[in-house]
Amino acid sequence: MTKKEPRDKRINDILDSAIQEFVDKGYENTSMDSIAARAGLTKGGLYYHFNSKDDILVKANEAFMEPVIAFMNEAMNAPDPSEGLAAYIRNYLTYWSSHPRELSFVFLTMTKTMANERFRRFYKGYTLQMTGFFDSIYRLGIEKGALRSFNTQSVAFSLMAALDGIIGYLVIDADLVLDQAIGDFIESFINMYKQTGA
Repeated sequence: MTKKEPRDKRINDILDSAIQEFVDKGYENTSMDSIAARAGLTKGGLYYHFNSKDDILVKANEAFMEPVIAFMNEAMNAPDPSEGLAAYIRNYLTYWSSHPRELSFVFLTMTKTMANERFRRFYKGYTLQMTGFFDSIYRLGIEKGALRSFNTQSVAFSLMAALDGIIGYLVIDADLVLDQAIGDFIESFINMYKQTGA
C-alpha cells in the first residue's frame, strides 16, 4: 500500500463525515470539531488536511463532479454525438436520483453560494463547463450531420438549467418516473433537433 492511499482514504472519510454533518445540521451549525469527531480525527488532524469548512465544501463539490466528468467524456467519445448526449442525460439523471444525500448537500452548497464569492466562482465555473460541454456536443452533432443547425448556445444553457432543475424533483416527488423524465429530456433536447430522416 502506498502512502497516498491512506491519505486519500482519510480525505474521503473527512468529506463523507462533513457531508453528513452539513446535511444533518446545516452549514452554519456544523463545526470543524463536529466534522473531526465524526471522522474519528482530532481537530488538529482535520486542520492538517483542510483549513476551513469552506475548503471542505469546495472539495466535496469537486468530488461530486468526478462521475459527471466521466459521463461527459463518455458522451464526447461516442460515435454518434446525439446518442452520446442521450447516454449523458440518462447517466446524469440516474446518478443524482440514486444519490439523494449527495444531492441534498449540493443544494445546501447552492444556498451557501449566494453569500460567498468563492462559491459563486465555483458555480460560475461549473456553469461554463456544463454549457461548454453541451454546446460542443451539439456542434459536433451538427458537423456529423446527425442534428440540424440551431442556436446551440441557447439550447445548451436551457438543457443545463432543466437538468439541474429536475434532479431535486426526481428525489422528492414519488410521482415522477425516472425513465419518463429521461425520455422527455431526450425528446425535447435531442430528437427535436435531429435531421429529418436521421
